[in-house]
Amino acid sequence: MKSFRILLTILAFTLILTGCGDASGDEKEKEKEEKKEDLGAVEPSKTYKEIEFTDINWIMGEPASESEPGVYIYNKEKHPSSLSDQDWDHSDMLYVQANPDKYKGKSLSISKLQVIQKDVVKIVVSLNQKSNSDGDPPETWVEIEAGALDGKKFIVETKDGERVKLK
Repeated sequence: MKSFRILLTILAFTLILTGCGDASGDEKEKEKEEKKEDLGAVEPSKTYKEIEFTDINWIMGEPASESEPGVYIYNKEKHPSSLSDQDWDHSDMLYVQANPDKYKGKSLSISKLQVIQKDVVKIVVSLNQKSNSDGDPPETWVEIEAGALDGKKFIVETKDGERVKLK
């Protein structure tokens, strides 16, 4: 009888140590994974480095529009003569003019300057209806750190991801 108890004890320990006595462990793991899936967890959205800028509000009226729509960078070496009194040692200017035929009566404002590749900057803009349609093309001016946009190419999109027609 004593040997039977020893044998039964050894058998019980063997079953416990091999995991046969705890088959519910796998079920608990599956339940935990299912709960994670039920939470609706999502991966974080992609973010980009942004270039700081300041909107320019022209007190004496803004400079004349360019003859062609596009993205223009003005700096110490290249700028309209009407802007020669600016502090070009510390800042550059970014001027964006959208296609006046496509966006007639709209105003343009920059929301973000995102560096999406080493040499590509996405200009995220808002296009809003102007309160008065003065015939000027949709355009905007911002001040940026000197050299921040040197050697860059540009994509202009609305906040909704729609490409803005420049030409």
